[in-house]
Amino acid sequence: WTETSGDRSSFGLSSVQLVQMVETLKRARMLDCLEMLHCHLGSQIPCLEDICAGVNEACRYYVSLVRAGAPMGYIDVGGGLAVDYSGMCSGMEHSRDYSMEDYCHTVVTTMQQVFNKEKVSHPHIVSESGRATVAHASMLIFNVIDVLQFRPMSIAEAMNTEADESIPAVLSRLKGVAQESRDNSHIGSFMYARALELRDELRNAFQSGEITLKQRAQGEELFLAIANFVEQEGNESGLEADALECLRESLADIYYANLSVFQSLPDTWAIGQKFPIVPLQRLDEQPERSAILSDLTCDCDGKIDAFILAGGEQPTLPVHPMRDGEDYYLGTFLIGAYQETLGDIHNLFGDTHIVSVRLHKDGSFDILKEISGDSVADVLSYVQYKPDELFEKMRASAEAGVKNARITLRERQDFLRLFRTALNGYTYFE
Repeated sequence: WTETSGDRSSFGLSSVQLVQMVETLKRARMLDCLEMLHCHLGSQIPCLEDICAGVNEACRYYVSLVRAGAPMGYIDVGGGLAVDYSGMCSGMEHSRDYSMEDYCHTVVTTMQQVFNKEKVSHPHIVSESGRATVAHASMLIFNVIDVLQFRPMSIAEAMNTEADESIPAVLSRLKGVAQESRDNSHIGSFMYARALELRDELRNAFQSGEITLKQRAQGEELFLAIANFVEQEGNESGLEADALECLRESLADIYYANLSVFQSLPDTWAIGQKFPIVPLQRLDEQPERSAILSDLTCDCDGKIDAFILAGGEQPTLPVHPMRDGEDYYLGTFLIGAYQETLGDIHNLFGDTHIVSVRLHKDGSFDILKEISGDSVADVLSYVQYKPDELFEKMRASAEAGVKNARITLRERQDFLRLFRTALNGYTYFE
């Protein structure tokens, strides 16, 4: 009984309804037509114990239907076979604590024990483990097109601000905390808590008009310098592990990914699914930065801020610093289950380009098929716009611009060429 099954499941019949169904079939003299019991144990069940319990209960229903006179013969255990997204081989949400062999053995032996005891013939067993069958068959590759870096000053740099005779008291106290943090790193946890209080006080003072924008900025720089100093001290700062992790999260960069979460990874925002995401290059270099990922949409939910790492789930992803003029690619793995069919055209981002690849045992591969993603014109047509009409309207507007001497004939030609190219182009950044 997991979150997607049980009494409030949207699937199937309750015990009361099942009894009513048997009576209905008897009255219609069609009970002999009842041959299969189908059950839904849940989706992505990480614990083998839960699978065993669900199969055992399904067997009890099956035995009851046989006793009621139904011929039966088939039992469908539905889905539930989990994918080990985290690679931790545990009973956690995005993992599983069993192998494929364990799963099969548990299903078969549980049925065998129940049916042998009840002297009921063994049924044919059907499974519908779609997620586990196809998850490994697809991955998403995307590049990072920009980065917002959080590189705080050192405490010394942050304190070396312009002399200001009218420095507000809250800023003066924040400077005092910064100085004491640098001189007494072993009390970093206390100093960080104090800096948090003063930062809130600073912001309240700005909202009430007591300090200037420049003074607020100076205070924010001081706070970030203190936070960065404490984070670099790590365990030596005295900060608890959870608080230290939150601190590191607040200092993480934002890497802007050339994708739409809603289109290409809808499971991440729809049901909180976490996929393995890793850099695909510079793997011989230690990642020096931590980041969250933001997509190209104008939706605040278009981000990824939960990642699977070797030590478990983390709010940031270790990444390499971006280099000017060099693409930086990341890969998202095990996404073959639902992404393609769940993806919509949120924010008018269409399907991505698709490449079908066949891998060989010697490590070589063949590209079997390349499918181009949606163009801007394709996506506009999905939402009832007609690209040809849009172009004609733009052409007429450009003609009017030439007649009114607002643009030249050459500018008109260049503009219309650019507009047509954009309509026929990719919905993602090129």
